Amino acid sequence: MMNPILKGLLFVFGVPVLFGIGYFYYALSTGEKRMTQVCAQIQPGMNLAQLKSLADEHGLKAPSRDSGITYLPETKTYGRFACKVVLDAGIVKSSEYNYAD
Repeated sequence: MMNPILKGLLFVFGVPVLFGIGYFYYALSTGEKRMTQVCAQIQPGMNLAQLKSLADEHGLKAPSRDSGITYLPETKTYGRFACKVVLDAGIVKSSEYNYAD
């Protein structure tokens, strides 16, 4: 038989841990769908300001350069799901979904 104080402590500390694990699992299990939709919104011809705005709106890490290949990872999933974006002088040339694993 468990002590009532111990039972209360397990409840107080256990429930948040279970919710945290559930949130992380949910974020990972729905990441691909969410990111393919976001990557589809990145259109060729977008400028860097529009791309940064879209990244902020969807919780992505902002582009790190204005030319070449850059990745816009989702911070919620610690970068596992991302958009691979090809930029040339601050203009989007192409974009595609990328899974880092």
